[in-house]
Amino acid sequence: MRFSALAILPCALLLASCASSTRLGDAFDFGSSRRPPPDAGRPVPAPEPLMAAPTEDVTSQPLPPAGSEATPGGTAAAPSSSLAPPGNQVAALPATPRPPSTGGIAGSWKISDAARGSCNISLTRQALLDVYRASPSGCQAGSLAKVNAWQQRGQEIDLLEPGGRTAVRLFPTGDGAYEGAATLSGAKIRMTR
Repeated sequence: MRFSALAILPCALLLASCASSTRLGDAFDFGSSRRPPPDAGRPVPAPEPLMAAPTEDVTSQPLPPAGSEATPGGTAAAPSSSLAPPGNQVAALPATPRPPSTGGIAGSWKISDAARGSCNISLTRQALLDVYRASPSGCQAGSLAKVNAWQQRGQEIDLLEPGGRTAVRLFPTGDGAYEGAATLSGAKIRMTR
């Protein structure tokens, strides 16, 4: 192989500059004597003294009684009239149903597929990364037979195939059951205890 002098010269210059660099410490010190910095022999001047920060007297006042407002003069004022008069109640927000906990969903379920009958599925709380393990038993439907995991997103329960693809999407019906559909075929699915 022939190497051009023009190709070798930049490499040699690059290596030479790395060897003399002080940024890299002693990593590339090949026996050269270390020279002290130019200002190492000069004495360091003493720092100038710091001036103290001005201080003021601290005043204290008693706290106003509960239910009144403090005024700048330090006296208590009556509560402002902008507050709601006594006896009026503030309307509460409507209660939103909380999603069932994963512990309430875990267990044995019967899944009914409108086209292919029913089978059983066991939903566990044993975590598989960010989803939980599912084990179908006796399922003939292709989408249900492949299910190996499940996850909860709010009220929604997703039964997952290997690879994380959603096979069935279910929603609560209010009677403790879940209804939904297979994502590929659109077949209606019902999950009951």
